[in-house]
Amino acid sequence: MRLAQSRGVASSSAIQLCQSWCSARLGMPSSKLQATVLVCLLACAAFVQAAGIAVVTNQGGDSVSLVDLAAAGPGPRLLREVAVGLAPAGVAVDRGGYRAFVSNAEGRSVSVVDLRAKVQTLQREVGAGPVGIAHDPVRHRVYVADWYRNSLWVLADADLSTVAELPIGRAPAGVEVSADGSLVFVAERDDDTVAVVDAATLQVTTRHAVGSHPFGLRLAPDGATLWVTNVLSHDLSVIDLAKAAIATVPVGHRPYCVAFAAGRAFVSNQYGDSVSVIDLGSLQTVTTLPLVTYPEGIDSDGKTVWVVSWMDELLLGIDAVSLQRTATVPLGRNPRGFGRFVLAE
Repeated sequence: MRLAQSRGVASSSAIQLCQSWCSARLGMPSSKLQATVLVCLLACAAFVQAAGIAVVTNQGGDSVSLVDLAAAGPGPRLLREVAVGLAPAGVAVDRGGYRAFVSNAEGRSVSVVDLRAKVQTLQREVGAGPVGIAHDPVRHRVYVADWYRNSLWVLADADLSTVAELPIGRAPAGVEVSADGSLVFVAERDDDTVAVVDAATLQVTTRHAVGSHPFGLRLAPDGATLWVTNVLSHDLSVIDLAKAAIATVPVGHRPYCVAFAAGRAFVSNQYGDSVSVIDLGSLQTVTTLPLVTYPEGIDSDGKTVWVVSWMDELLLGIDAVSLQRTATVPLGRNPRGFGRFVLAE
């Protein structure tokens, strides 16, 4: 079956889901799918393709770049640039819905991109300066930090209708949601704090004092600690959520965001043109990798760490264990990729 060959590392589980999808609609056993019409193959291909994709916002190009991370042959490649709103910055992928939510900072809107069809399907005005964005598949919500209104928008993920707008600290930037959807974390940049919001009541329950100008934040894989990048103190605040204890980890110049893989944290240092590699257990720096100019967005599929370069307009792949470069993909103009932009297999 050519579908499997066209995606050299496509997961067998994704193929099985495709076969079930087609079988249910065509009323025939999956073993006979090879004899079906092209439409079924195309549907399967779209399903698998969306399972290994990066969605990178191009702030200078008013678009997002869709990158196939698991392409056979030469490796990861650009699939398409999709037009969205003005100056897109934040992004949050939704594996269950095979879509991405994009904050358009200057367009004052949020877009939805269908990752199968590779088109924008919805755009809605939201606030005055949407930047950080996160998706909660449990409560079916999208959380958007409004930089200028000092607020957090809560939207329904089905149609981006407003659930609530709640006041938050000054210049809110990154947003993160706990795996169970119960807590929302917001970096309040100009207050040097991180707000913790109860998702049930939509009330701020506590604030953690961190370093100078927190911007990006990400929960560790076990959900026990929240890692915060502080752009003016050039360090990380690692918050133990159970103990409310905070450790400070020095990194490079102007850290932007953080991702995790292979028992390590990877931090993009925007002005340092580098990525700091931190051991999760000891919180010690393993190494600092000189990489690209102005690395900003950073995410991982578990094996590869993907770094977005604003100035070089590239997506760079780094093996999480060997720390060697594995891929380089051209992007659109001034790419940012702020948030969870990798939809892993």
